[in-house]
Amino acid sequence: IFPEDEKIDPPFVPLSPEVMAQGGAFVANAHGYNALFYNPAGFAMPGRSFTVISSSAWIHANPSRFFQAVTADGSDELADFVDEAITSGGLGFGFSGGVAFVGKGLGLGTVLNVDSYLYGPTPIQASGNIHATVAFIGGLALPVNLFGIKFILGADLRPMIRVIAPLDCTGAFDILNAVRTGGDPLAALNSVDAMHGFGLGIDLGGIVELGRLKLGLSVRDFLGTPFSYTQNNFEDILSSLRKSLTFPKGGSSVSGYSIPMDITIGAAYHPDFGSLKRFIDPVVHADLSNLVGFVQDSRSPWTHLHIGTEIELLSLFKLRAGLNQGYITIGGGFELLFMDLNWALFAREMGENFGDRKSSGLTVEAAIRF
Repeated sequence: IFPEDEKIDPPFVPLSPEVMAQGGAFVANAHGYNALFYNPAGFAMPGRSFTVISSSAWIHANPSRFFQAVTADGSDELADFVDEAITSGGLGFGFSGGVAFVGKGLGLGTVLNVDSYLYGPTPIQASGNIHATVAFIGGLALPVNLFGIKFILGADLRPMIRVIAPLDCTGAFDILNAVRTGGDPLAALNSVDAMHGFGLGIDLGGIVELGRLKLGLSVRDFLGTPFSYTQNNFEDILSSLRKSLTFPKGGSSVSGYSIPMDITIGAAYHPDFGSLKRFIDPVVHADLSNLVGFVQDSRSPWTHLHIGTEIELLSLFKLRAGLNQGYITIGGGFELLFMDLNWALFAREMGENFGDRKSSGLTVEAAIRF
């Protein structure tokens, strides 16, 4: 079920509309809630962000086809959509919820993240998984002035509890059909064997301020984050969690899984529009992600590049756009008092080179923040 040569765990990164709309670039401009997932140096950025609740949901597929399929009367349209998505860019769905405080050099948060991805040359040959992770994040950032230059250094610890279950074409259809008809989405996974375990991630980061220019460095999952897993039936895992918030006893041990270290560099420029800032306030930035892979892998350089911009209008509306691994992304946001709403249309490259396997998607967020 879990092949020995596929022991790379997915990183813990919710699909934030704020970041994905900007092409996935955020390291040098990290701030607020999303600094928890991109750069702990952002904990010391100006302002404070108390997220009472953030709730996000996303789909890895063509959004218009997805909504057409799940709102159709019969199941044939949904089955056609599942087959089509799996064999093109891949199919996936997920959601995230969290509470957090970020500001004054402190970052604290508790976040649940559920994500999935399924792909194959034919529906019968498709393989993938669905993983659910609860993370507790705590970190500090400290500004330091050297030779008249402001450096911000940050670090955090991220203990995580994770469950991973295999997903096939039938399971993906059953989950989406259950969502459409009001059934139990998790029932499709009851009979499969799943893994549950614990990992402790360490993140490091830095930001250098050079006037209106910022340079950023983020080291996520420093030296890799290994997981210690136990394998049990998914229904038994879910039943045990519901009854006692603990995993079932027994099961077979599974070792060798880890989240690889990700080193990303970035730059951001925030022009000063003076008195016009209250009407229009833009920022542009770019990241080069997974530097180790950039040097060693055969993947196209495009797959490591992220470019984005955000324009704040009237201190209420935000327009965002970017290039994520060569694909155009767009989105926006709206802030009113404590309500924060964001959305993004994005695409990612899941193959080796630009254009090999384009995976489109939509992600939305509703949050209460002060």
